[in-house]
Amino acid sequence: MKILALDATTAILTVCVWDDGAVMAETVVNCGRTHTERLMDTVDWVLREAGADVGGLDMLAVAKGPGSFTGLRVGVAAMKGLALGAGLPLVGVPTLDALSRLPGRCDGTLCPVLDAKMSEVFGAVYRFRDGKRTRLSGDRVCPVESLIEGLEGPVLFFGDGAALYADRIRAVLPEAVFLPSAATVSRAWAVAEEAAVLLAAGAGSNPDDVTPVYLRMSQAEEHRDRGMREGVPA
Repeated sequence: MKILALDATTAILTVCVWDDGAVMAETVVNCGRTHTERLMDTVDWVLREAGADVGGLDMLAVAKGPGSFTGLRVGVAAMKGLALGAGLPLVGVPTLDALSRLPGRCDGTLCPVLDAKMSEVFGAVYRFRDGKRTRLSGDRVCPVESLIEGLEGPVLFFGDGAALYADRIRAVLPEAVFLPSAATVSRAWAVAEEAAVLLAAGAGSNPDDVTPVYLRMSQAEEHRDRGMREGVPA
């Protein structure tokens, strides 16, 4: 199965062509907030480098969040448009599930953590045992202390939120282990791999059904709702 996968949920824009477990071409670019300007050019480049075209793909996959509001909207909208235009299936992949694949399937508890701004993180807790992954929590947006409350023993942390809040994590879990940040930035191959597993398990692939997962309102929406509650015009 040949999959074009994309993750734009963080400052990293990553795109790949994945073919039955092999990465044919991939980009990993820290583009800040310029996803809109660079996304389609990056997709075109990856397809060319992989010797592929949209007509030769079997499926598209996109990280659907949580993550950056702008990156999520741009990434999901672009892949939905591409899928609908080419008549291809599209699988929306939870961002944190894809991230959980980055360290490999070593036994233990791990916690991918993304910076959610406002002193909070997006995160979830997983356990790998004998190659099988189990979720110990749902996706959350909260202070990192709330995310890891009750955890014991060594826990593997990674992601930009883990690096940013390492001192706060160690204050709760002195045995916390941190992977080098360069080894755990978002990777499109992990989105493709997760999408293939989801599809095999019966997940839907209708592009119309793929929507971003934000977990909380944007600042603009919060300001609007606060204004409505206080009787101030938006």
